[in-house]
Parts: sequence; C-alpha cells; structure tokens
Amino acid sequence: MPPLEPLHIPTLILVIGVVLFMAAGIMTLVGLTQRTYRGFWWWTGAQWANMFSAIGLLFHNSHPWMIPVSVLLSLQWPLTMLVGMRQFYVRSNFRTPPWVDPALLVVAFCLYVLVWRHDPNDVGARIATFSLLNITCFTYTAWQVHSIRDWRQSPYLKATLCLLVLAVLVQIPRMFAALNSWGAPVLDPQQIQQPIVLIGLVAAVMFSVYMCLLLTYERTEQDLRESHRQLRILADFDMLTHVPNRRHFNEMATQTLRLCTPGQSVLMAFNIDHFKQVTDESGHAAGDEALKLVAGSARKILRSRDLVGRLGGDEFVALLPDTTIKDALHVADRIVRSVDKERSALQQKPLSLSFGVVQIQPEESLPEATQRADQSLQEARQSQGQH
Repeated sequence: MPPLEPLHIPTLILVIGVVLFMAAGIMTLVGLTQRTYRGFWWWTGAQWANMFSAIGLLFHNSHPWMIPVSVLLSLQWPLTMLVGMRQFYVRSNFRTPPWVDPALLVVAFCLYVLVWRHDPNDVGARIATFSLLNITCFTYTAWQVHSIRDWRQSPYLKATLCLLVLAVLVQIPRMFAALNSWGAPVLDPQQIQQPIVLIGLVAAVMFSVYMCLLLTYERTEQDLRESHRQLRILADFDMLTHVPNRRHFNEMATQTLRLCTPGQSVLMAFNIDHFKQVTDESGHAAGDEALKLVAGSARKILRSRDLVGRLGGDEFVALLPDTTIKDALHVADRIVRSVDKERSALQQKPLSLSFGVVQIQPEESLPEATQRADQSLQEARQSQGQH
C-alpha cells in the first residue's frame, strides 16, 4: 500500500477559511433574523476574525507581516468569546474584571511578535510560542466559564467547557513537537504544524457555533417559560391585592372541596363597610391601600391550606377546610383586629368589615355556597344599618 500523500498546507488553510466563513455567515444570519441577546454579536465577531486569520495565512509568503496579524486574529477567538459570555451571563461573578481579557490578548500578541522578530524563519519557535499562548488563552477562558453560576444546570455550558479543555489538550503535543525544533532547521513542516491539530481546532470552532446557537435558544426558552409564568399570574391573580381572582379562586376552591370531608368546610365572604366613602374622602389611592391591607391581613391570619380570593370591588371570599362556623367567626375576629392594628400604626381611620359565614353542605356546589355566603353578608350589613 503506497504511503499517504502529505496534506497541502495552503489548500488545507483555504478549506479551513471557507468552513470558517460558513460558520461566521450562519452566526450573522441568525443574528439578523432571530432574537438574540447581549454578547451574541461578540461571538459572531470572533468567528469572522478567526476566518480572516485563516485567509491571512495564504498570503504570508508575499506579505510576511500577515503572520503576526493572523496570530492576533486567532488568539482573540477564546477571549472574544469570553467577552460575549460576560455580557450573556451579566449577573455571574467572573473571576477577573473585564479589562483582563484584552490585556491578556495584548500581552500574548506582544510576546509572539518578539519571538517572530527575533528570527522570522524559525518555524519551531513560532509554532511553539503560538501554541503556548493559545493554550494559555483557552485555559483562561475555560477557567472563567467554570465560574458562571449556570454552568452546572446548562448542558450547553458544560459542553462549551469540555470543548475549551479539549482545545487545550490537542495543542499540547504540537507545542512539544515545536519546542524540540526550536532554533533548528525544519525538514518536514507537517511534523510540527500537524494539520490534524488545525482540523481539530476548526472542528472545535464549528462546534462552538453550534453551542452559541443552543445557548441562545436555551435563553429564549427560559424567557418563554418566564413569560408564560407571568401571564399565568396575570390571568389568575388580582394584581392589586396579590390574591387569586374570582375565576382562579373558584378553580382552586373546587379542587380543594373534592379532597375535603363533605360538610366540614366553611365559606366566608367579607367586605369593607362604606368603601365608597373611603375613596370619596381620601381618594382612590387610599381605597387601594385599604384593599391591600385587608387582603394582606387575611393572608397572614389564614392557614396555609385555606384559600382567599377577591371577587371584585371590595368583596373578598375565603374557604376554610375542616372548620366550624365558630372557628370561622374567630378567624374573622382576628382579621378585624389585625386590620385595626395596622390602621392604628399608620395613624389612619379604622376600617369596618362585615362577614357572611356559611357551612358548605355535603351536596352543595361552590356557586350555591357562595350565593348563600353573599346573602349572609348582606344580612350582616343590614343588621348594622348599613346600605
């Protein structure tokens, strides 16, 4: 079997440039057509710079200065990706301040330029220095990514961290091979340039594009879940008093009654007496504060398994499972005393509350019990001469 022909380095670099162009193009297309987040365009810029790094190597024979330029554009990749990570995970506490990232890039580039200017023809020295600096940048970036608080929960961050570590490991043999050739003529450049390592790094870059997109979609999914949760809150709760609205209260109360012993639950309707007078004399803001105070006092007094909701206006309703009428009246008295205490502490006029309390019958539906509780409430108001 004839030996395999060595890879033609310029052709390989051209192919790598095309692949990197596709990666950068995909990132740009997604950024222009889809919802993205802070840091995404830093990731995209890192891909474009990496592509120009590969293209620049094609002209290093006629323009030797393209070598350090290509090195700079290559070294920036993990650090620019880190800048994007800092913005994408802005609430995370990274181990170093942001200025360290560009400072590390500048120091690494200056060190490479010093080695390159000392002997531009020393291929071993150039490749060893570049590999060492690249390993340093990748290790630093992996160290920073490990500090992101979400990395244990996000499989994509874990994959990104593994990718960075792998990029470090594949460059170590190349660095030692180049160190052995430092200052000596290189008969076979492929022995230290190791095209397979270049291919592996390009594969890592392509994989990083995939990870960036997945991180973006993961954040979008999280935002959608949070939006859905907030919409559920808006649909189920009264935003002023933070208790369930009529519909949500009825849903929860119906489910609770199915689990309770029939005939052992109490429904209690209550409202603020002369509520219109409160708003007329003190304004709607004072009325809102009164509603929030009553709802807060009810939540504080009721047990965790009890339910309270706002039916509308100044009328509230509470379901007390496994409770007697006597116990419910005691709860009502505690709510009144709690409201009086809060109003007194705020040096405000006392509020008067009326209650309608009924025992839910075994075969009685929740709407029927609610109607009876409302009738009892109206009777309580009338017995006190209130209209």
